[in-house]
Amino acid sequence: MMNSCKTSEVQRSFILGKGGGFTGKYEIFQVKSNGEVFKVIDGQPAADMAIKIDKKQIVALFNEFDKLNITVVNFSYPGNMTYFIRYSDNNKTYEIKWGSPNVAPPQNYVAFFEKTWSLIRKK
Repeated sequence: MMNSCKTSEVQRSFILGKGGGFTGKYEIFQVKSNGEVFKVIDGQPAADMAIKIDKKQIVALFNEFDKLNITVVNFSYPGNMTYFIRYSDNNKTYEIKWGSPNVAPPQNYVAFFEKTWSLIRKK
């Protein structure tokens, strides 16, 4: 019998996506704290992993995500093209949405989205 000194970490994840416009289609990904990224289709993560983000990058990404304080910010201004970051915890879902030309989104959310999106799309 082997004993491990590793502590079991609670698996966390967030979802980000963008879409709308003429087609009304959305591209959505689930990012897990173990680095696995899955494309979300019809509200469910796909069976096959889209990419794997290395440990150093995923730790930094979740540190940045935690600084967003998504559980206390209320920002929902969708537009023709909408961008969002969604997080669920204890059966409660939190979401930040932007895209309206009338309301500027908080820059920290835009920067996080763009950084994460480019990390996912370049793999």
